Amino acid sequence: MKTDRIGLVVVIASLLAIAAIVALVFQNQRDDRLADIRSQGVSLARALSAVPYEQLVPGGEQEGVVQVLRHTAAAEEFAYASVVNSEGVVVSEVVSAGVIVPVAQLPAEPVAWLGEDAFELKPDGRKIIEFHAPLLDEGVLQGFIRLGYFSPTYGLNVEQLPFLAMMALPVFLLAPFFYFLLRREIRPIRAANDEMSRMMHGEAFKRVEVAATGELGDFMHRFNTFVDSAAAKIESLEQEHRKLETSSKLLTYRKNRVETVLETLPEAVMILDETGAITFANEKLAALFGVTRQVILTQPPQEWCEHPDVLGLLTKFRSDGKKRSFTETIRFDFRVASRRAIATKTYPLFAPAKSSGSIGTLIVFRDETQEALARQARVDFVAHLSHELKSPLNVLALYSESLLSEAGNSPEFRIEAANVIATEVERLSSLITGMLSMSQIENGSLSPDKSLVKLNDVARAAFDEAKASASERGFDFELEVPREMNPVLVDKDLIRIAVTNILSNAVKYTPDGGSVKLVVEETEDAIQIRVSDTGIGVSEAEESRIFDKFYRSDDERVQSAGGHGLGLALSRQIVELHNGTLLLNRDRPCGSEFIINLWKETTAVRQAI
Repeated sequence: MKTDRIGLVVVIASLLAIAAIVALVFQNQRDDRLADIRSQGVSLARALSAVPYEQLVPGGEQEGVVQVLRHTAAAEEFAYASVVNSEGVVVSEVVSAGVIVPVAQLPAEPVAWLGEDAFELKPDGRKIIEFHAPLLDEGVLQGFIRLGYFSPTYGLNVEQLPFLAMMALPVFLLAPFFYFLLRREIRPIRAANDEMSRMMHGEAFKRVEVAATGELGDFMHRFNTFVDSAAAKIESLEQEHRKLETSSKLLTYRKNRVETVLETLPEAVMILDETGAITFANEKLAALFGVTRQVILTQPPQEWCEHPDVLGLLTKFRSDGKKRSFTETIRFDFRVASRRAIATKTYPLFAPAKSSGSIGTLIVFRDETQEALARQARVDFVAHLSHELKSPLNVLALYSESLLSEAGNSPEFRIEAANVIATEVERLSSLITGMLSMSQIENGSLSPDKSLVKLNDVARAAFDEAKASASERGFDFELEVPREMNPVLVDKDLIRIAVTNILSNAVKYTPDGGSVKLVVEETEDAIQIRVSDTGIGVSEAEESRIFDKFYRSDDERVQSAGGHGLGLALSRQIVELHNGTLLLNRDRPCGSEFIINLWKETTAVRQAI
């Protein structure tokens, strides 16, 4: 197709060249005829101007002078000849067929008497060139001679065809010759272009082997030299690229490994670069501030952090120009905003290749909420324990001093003192026993001595004990236990302590004349023990804390009943030690009900699975 286009261009160019040559020939012919007309017209006008006026006007002896003008050499272009007097009236004229002599304004100044004008005939619009000259008689203007000729136009005569054919023949002969030469010259260029196209479409970058001479040969030699140099550089760049790609993969692997390690840390981690900008944050840090990692990495700290201490820390690393090479620990109090205590520790990061100067900072956010709560719990535990131990000790000290005084001589007082001392000693013993049991359970040093036990017997014994302790308060005690039930593998003594503590609380926090009910029933999955009362109950705000050690409600009715706040905590630990549950029934309109579920072996296995 490219060859066809080139051939078509050559043909069109040849035709255009022939057309240009013909146009130049026609233009030259027209210019020659126009020059002949001007020469003949001026000469003839001057010649006729010298003829006496009487010989040119009608009736003169030389009346045929004007008539012979149509037979001159320019007879084909002759249009008209007219003799006019000084007033412009035509006195004699000769015209070609179909020509009307145009009206003209004759010149008044002598300098314009001899001249040339141009006119356009109506209605065919043919151009007329007119030459005029004065007719003088003894120096007096008698009139003018006007000679009109058609302006020559472009045209082709039959006689000119052989001449034009001889001019076009060389052009047509030169066109195929030029086309052959052009194809011969562009053949190496086309071959080079094909080779370059193959290289551009993925083939090997190699030399272009094309047979060429002259300037094209020199160009191809220089081009192949350039190809050799480029190929060597490409090979070098490919080797460098492979090295960089290997290094990049290694760095990516190391980076992913480091990020994986940082993600598995139990603490929230943030890494800053040398400018203080955040470059890494793990998911635990995002969860700590309640945002996503993308927000932390892309937005300024003011957009996702409201804590002034954290903002101050990050601002210090961003604005401080000096390098940090030491570890710094800062504790923030988050308890106001999120009920958390956070400690941050900053570590400078160093590159293995650099002996000095840090390349960034590692900030570890450690949640110390549990430690803080544990410390507070220890403080509260010591305070509660001190209070619980101090109260009976004060009573014992008071009665011992009273026994040594004169009041101790009274038999009635000694009996009262003995009863009070026995009660307080029992209270101390119960407190110490409960503390020891809880401590053993929490430390894992208490191993329950399990055996097959019928819980109806254990529940009945605990119920009788609680009923005896409140015999003088007018309680309505109710016991519902089945006569026969399957034995359960439990520690009999520990389960009795758990049930007794719950019954003791029911009696303690129920006004005189109330009711306490103990129900034991066997379901498909568990042995269930329910203790209900009509006492003061448990408020919704206290539900989450009633099983905490030493917790006691601020209600005056609870405070007036006495106690040390270990009963429910110890009961839950005992039940959980047997893989059971101790729950508060929240559906009762008044009073309280505690439910113990001791799962059967099949249920326990199913739950474990």
